[in-house]
Amino acid sequence: MTRMTRPWRLWGLADNRLDTVLTAVTVGILVWSRFAYLASGPWEWDEVAFARGVYLFDIAAYFPHPPGYPGWLAIGHLLTPFAGEPLVALQMASAAFSVAALWVLAALGRRVAPPSVAVAAALVVLAAPGPWLYAVRGFTSTAASVLALAAGLIACGGLERRRLTAFSLLVTAAFLVRPNLLPPLAVLWLGVVAGVRPLKRIVPGVLVGSAAVAAAVLLMARAQGGWGVFIAPFLSHSQRHFSRLVGNVGSFPDLGLAKGFGGTVPAAFLFAAAVIGLVVWTRKAGCRQALVWAVVLTVAVGQLVWMQNRTYCRYAVGVQIALAPLVAGAVAMAPPAVGTLGLLTLAGWFGVNGLPLLEEQHQTQLAGWRAVQEVEREASECGQMVVMESELHLFASYFWHFQERLGLQTPYKVLSPRTPEPWAGIDRSFLLATVHEQLYLPSLSGGRKAWGGVSPRLEPLTQQRFLDAVVLDNPPLPVGQWWARSALPDGRFFMWGGVDAELWLAPVPAGTWIGVEVKPAPGDASLVVALNGGDSVEIPGRSERRWLWFARSAGSDREPVVITMARARGYSPGVGDDRPLSVQVSGVAVHGPGTVLGGEVASLSDRGMLGLEVEGCFGAEGFGDAGGGVWLASESRWRMAVGEPGLLTLRLMSPRPTSPHARVVVEGRVVVDEVDFSAGPAEVVILVSSDDVLDRKLEIDISSEPYVPAEAGHGDDRRNLGVVFLRLEFEPLAPPQVGWWTPESGR
Repeated sequence: MTRMTRPWRLWGLADNRLDTVLTAVTVGILVWSRFAYLASGPWEWDEVAFARGVYLFDIAAYFPHPPGYPGWLAIGHLLTPFAGEPLVALQMASAAFSVAALWVLAALGRRVAPPSVAVAAALVVLAAPGPWLYAVRGFTSTAASVLALAAGLIACGGLERRRLTAFSLLVTAAFLVRPNLLPPLAVLWLGVVAGVRPLKRIVPGVLVGSAAVAAAVLLMARAQGGWGVFIAPFLSHSQRHFSRLVGNVGSFPDLGLAKGFGGTVPAAFLFAAAVIGLVVWTRKAGCRQALVWAVVLTVAVGQLVWMQNRTYCRYAVGVQIALAPLVAGAVAMAPPAVGTLGLLTLAGWFGVNGLPLLEEQHQTQLAGWRAVQEVEREASECGQMVVMESELHLFASYFWHFQERLGLQTPYKVLSPRTPEPWAGIDRSFLLATVHEQLYLPSLSGGRKAWGGVSPRLEPLTQQRFLDAVVLDNPPLPVGQWWARSALPDGRFFMWGGVDAELWLAPVPAGTWIGVEVKPAPGDASLVVALNGGDSVEIPGRSERRWLWFARSAGSDREPVVITMARARGYSPGVGDDRPLSVQVSGVAVHGPGTVLGGEVASLSDRGMLGLEVEGCFGAEGFGDAGGGVWLASESRWRMAVGEPGLLTLRLMSPRPTSPHARVVVEGRVVVDEVDFSAGPAEVVILVSSDDVLDRKLEIDISSEPYVPAEAGHGDDRRNLGVVFLRLEFEPLAPPQVGWWTPESGR
């Protein structure tokens, strides 16, 4: 087998100059493929947890999560001054280790294959989608795997003198970077040192490695504030981790091991080649080395399948990289030129197919990360607070900490009431950032920004989390027991709440009207809906859907609006659904200063949304070009939740053969003695004064001469009809105030 004269030359060519040039080109392409495509921010929890831990180590807060990863954080501390921030520092470290892997893998492969075959096999695994995508992210897998493989390279070359100590220290370093690799690392170390004699030769490495681990643990415990608070997160994290393994299912195509190699076919080919490569290693390097390879990889694969989420590609990176020397051994059975060309073709195919994925990851920010940045910017500009979903808290904590280190102000923030922690409440207008939009009703102002989606090819290589996120402007916040929203037949959303369910809204000025559309779950117990423990309405437990409106009293402008919905018990729908349902909420509306109202009034829901109650009307009908509307009885009374002076416009029509002589009375005063329908539909404009809306709903009476179609010889319709009500509009006199309830400002 050809031996190279310089260890940094990769291809083993007889012409050293050509070898140097090809090595430089190979390394240049590899460096470019890593450092030119660093991910655009974090794409998962763990990498931002590592970065946040560089700023402030706190395992209990998941900065980072157990077991702490002291070696990786140490690398982050060393590189942050050069990179500018920890996340970029860790990305650069992972990319650098991925480049270094080329020499480690080529050197291992040369033990059983020609140099060109060995380096081509290394390029295959480094160009595969999984190892490439995660090489430019802030994860530990690449770095720890390269350190472990470097330890294996030393062991393959003999363990005389200081090489044994270096082997133990590299294994220790891999462990400190990624302690999760303890099982395969332990097998590697034991498999190598088992043949060392005398055993005292392993003492220096054991002592130095043990001292490094002990120092790391002591420093972490001290940073955490004591052994008790240091150990507790390990217990809770392990329980949570292993409880989730029941959902850790998936066949071979679903495995991260397969997806990271581009699919079932290339993965099956490379794993089959690795098995053949073990046979070659047995013949060329000896049974002992081949056995250590086989056992270490078996333990690593078993850990991926049974102790980690088997579908996540990032966990599989180490195993995929480690296959390169075995693949080289298998391909070495072919002529060197043929084997090298075949492997380079496969590497090129991986590269061509993987490059668009790297470009997408480099140019596109994860939706959850994008939402965190946007909510910080918008809340700071508008003076709002932020309500943050717990899943986004790690992203937010890192981003805001980075902002504060730059001397920038960050908005006040609390965790969503959906989190297990006690609800801290709100005291001002707010923005909600979430990756679970289905857990909330729509924004009261209509303000919504959404990000999401990755390409169908990239999606399987992600962890399928945080790919969609939204920022909602002042949605009703569900506090207590609630279930994810569903859709009504008309397309509107609703949510089921349990007993003692609450909805929290931001503070609003006195005189603002707050409406909620509810329907009790069918049952005997009545439902009591109240506003801030004051005004309340009790409705029977078998009521139909209805709107309830409450006026905000004076002296509470700085307090949140809390709508409570109390009931003695919940009722299960049955048929496999045992949820104790209490109330269905399908709408929340706020009519505050500057609110412009308008719309059709045909349906009960339309009228309820406008804060309008009508006594003396019939069902919705169509009236040709005039649109939908309702016949009013000859005597009808309206009540409307209007909180300020303004112009109220009523659109009426009279499709009847006799004159209705309709009269409009507002708060006891006649505003129109007789509505003129001579030119068709009429508009009645009413000036609503402050006296009309002071702490009560506006009352409007419309009386007409009765018309009974059946008595006039028109069918059997015996309704006592007056006029038709088509549409309502309200324009406040005062200019809109700055506040979240102002539709014109989007707040």
